[in-house]
Amino acid sequence: AGVSMDLSSLFVSQQQQQHDQTPSENLNNDDDDTEFNNDRKFLTLSSSDYYDGDEWDEMQAKKWIHLPFELQSMDAVLHTVCSMLSDEASELEDEAKVVITYLLEAKSYNSQNEAGPDMLRIVKSKINEMEKRVQGVIRAINLVLDEDEDLALMNLSRLITHPERFVQPVPDKVLQEESDEPELILEAYLQQTLTNTNALDLVKNEIDTMEDLMNMQLDAIRNRLLYVNTVVSMFSLVIGVGSFIGSLFGMNLTNGMEYEDGVFVQVVVGTCVGIFGLLVVLVVTLYRAGAMPKMM
Repeated sequence: AGVSMDLSSLFVSQQQQQHDQTPSENLNNDDDDTEFNNDRKFLTLSSSDYYDGDEWDEMQAKKWIHLPFELQSMDAVLHTVCSMLSDEASELEDEAKVVITYLLEAKSYNSQNEAGPDMLRIVKSKINEMEKRVQGVIRAINLVLDEDEDLALMNLSRLITHPERFVQPVPDKVLQEESDEPELILEAYLQQTLTNTNALDLVKNEIDTMEDLMNMQLDAIRNRLLYVNTVVSMFSLVIGVGSFIGSLFGMNLTNGMEYEDGVFVQVVVGTCVGIFGLLVVLVVTLYRAGAMPKMM
């Protein structure tokens, strides 16, 4: 009976001690439980829970502000880089449009737009340099996107709070779960850089088209010069024939025609008619050969 009384008193005293626990200890325990639950709720937020709807709509709604600090930092860096590239690409596009508009307003290739090819070449060089920079960003993003392990390790908060999930070798299912959010961020900026590349390609195509147009103008000018040269050559030929005939009759040699009446007129008229006939024959021959414009 004495032993049972001692056991009963000991049990009652232990119960009282548990009941009389200090409020600060209870509050600390409650805070620990709340922090654990919040941490568990945040860190177990997978892509299926967070991106329940359309991912693009959720990004437009700025739900990415709930991302961990390291992912927000990565988003800020990529946003800065892509914004700088977009601004520079827009400036180059505006510069190219100004040059193209200036050259299109010129009705023909004259002294006022002789610097047009140089202007286009300078703008095209800037666009090629800009395109290489954008391609470098695209290549870097693709290299990261190809490695699921690198994407998963970007979740530094998860790596600290749940190191057991990253023990090598990491299962493919865990890699897919942990790499969803970084992959979404990188793909969004990859699309933005691809848009910049397409814009630069369009500007390059416009510059190439303008260069082709200028080359066509130069070819037309060259053809006109060749036509003028051909006409001058024909006139030089027929006039040379007339000069040859005149030189024959102008030699200081006796030919028996010096004292005949009307010979001078006959020679002059015959020479002029022969020159005109030779010119007509040359023009018709070149026209049939396709060397003369149709208007002739």
